[in-house]
Amino acid sequence: MKRCVIGATGLLGRALMNMPNTIACPVRFEESSQYRTWFDAHPDVDTIWHVARACRKNAPRRDIKTHRLEIKAMEDLVSTRASECKFVYASTKIVYGITHEFTPLPAHTVAEDFVIEQKDSIVNLPRWKTTARVSLKNLGKEHRIYATTKLRLEQIVRQHCDDHKIVRIWDII
Repeated sequence: MKRCVIGATGLLGRALMNMPNTIACPVRFEESSQYRTWFDAHPDVDTIWHVARACRKNAPRRDIKTHRLEIKAMEDLVSTRASECKFVYASTKIVYGITHEFTPLPAHTVAEDFVIEQKDSIVNLPRWKTTARVSLKNLGKEHRIYATTKLRLEQIVRQHCDDHKIVRIWDII
């Protein structure tokens, strides 16, 4: 059993890389046509932890271009044998319309939850957050783009990956 992290250079990705039997998938969204080659070269990978996202350091951080980039990359990814793996996808509290409530968890705590088996589920982190109603009505433009991107990617994961878990994360420190 081997796990791969897509987005291994971010805060959560680095925490996940500390887990045993974990390797980084270095394919970037802009190179998503290379997912097939990478997964063919790593047949021992049976679990994918997808924590990557496309955003810029400066405004606008997210726009229709980042939205399209992530959608295409996910479509390319699930067209490989990745769709046959256990797939854990990192989403966000923003899909609930929540932008200002700050409930941080340490990255290593969030990473530990990725190991917990919970097939075909959507979980909140922290788990005591019981919010489940998606709402985009009070979001500004960039948050709306981010939320719609995440919701579309969740949908792709649910449609193509039989064994999946979607983790809607509040905040990571």
